[in-house]
Amino acid sequence: MSKPTNAFAVSERVTHFMYGPGTITEIGHTYTTIDFDQNGRRKFVTTMVQLEPTTIAPPAPVKKSKAKPKAPKAEKTAAKVVK
Repeated sequence: MSKPTNAFAVSERVTHFMYGPGTITEIGHTYTTIDFDQNGRRKFVTTMVQLEPTTIAPPAPVKKSKAKPKAPKAEKTAAKVVK
């Protein structure tokens, strides 16, 4: 049996019958936003969304690699020939 959304809090782990486990990121009067582990961020009508609490741990955050700094462009030294 699903619980009403007002029984949950932001950052709480939940599961949705269609999208699977996720973390609540925002709860408003009109919309509730959930960041799902496999299906990205979704927004639902707060009074209609059907959620269940879950004990499934969130996935480990992916480390973003820093972009390598670009090497400065070699300046073209155009030798001007004076005639």
